[in-house]
Amino acid sequence: MRQTQAQPERSARRLVVTGAVLEATAFALGLAGLVMWTIAVTSRTQQRVARMEIPPSELARRHWAKARAATSAGIGAWRDLPVGPRTDGVRRERETSRP
Repeated sequence: MRQTQAQPERSARRLVVTGAVLEATAFALGLAGLVMWTIAVTSRTQQRVARMEIPPSELARRHWAKARAATSAGIGAWRDLPVGPRTDGVRRERETSRP
């Protein structure tokens, strides 16, 4: 009876060890792939930045200035809206939902 109980335990232990080895191998391969991908993307990014006519910091400054100007214009237009009834004489009716 002991031999029949020992056999399933060995089989289960072998499966656990095999699974652990496969998991460790997959982890190592995944980590190696991640490192290679990171190196490739970093290299490509450096090449692209080197080819740019305008440095990224200057480009960011320009876009930030445009965004600030657009925001200021929008705020100014909003503040200059007249308060009270509409000045163009158009009257809007409220929409009522009828069943």
